[in-house]
Amino acid sequence: MLFFTSGASVVFAAFAAILWGWASIVNLPVIGSAYSEISNLKPFYAAMKKVSILNACAAGSAFLSALFQAGALYISH
Repeated sequence: MLFFTSGASVVFAAFAAILWGWASIVNLPVIGSAYSEISNLKPFYAAMKKVSILNACAAGSAFLSALFQAGALYISH
């Protein structure tokens, strides 16, 4: 059981790192200005939504990693 919880902790930590790395390289379109308005907002909002989802999934994965690590510590003592 200790091996499973420690292994799950490592897997979730690695998954969180991958997701955070992916979120950091999402291409954010440049917002341009036009006559009395801001242009190119839809692609920018879509990219920001993708970054937000990736960050939320990475944070959830980091939480699961910490939870499994806490379980491993509890089992070992």
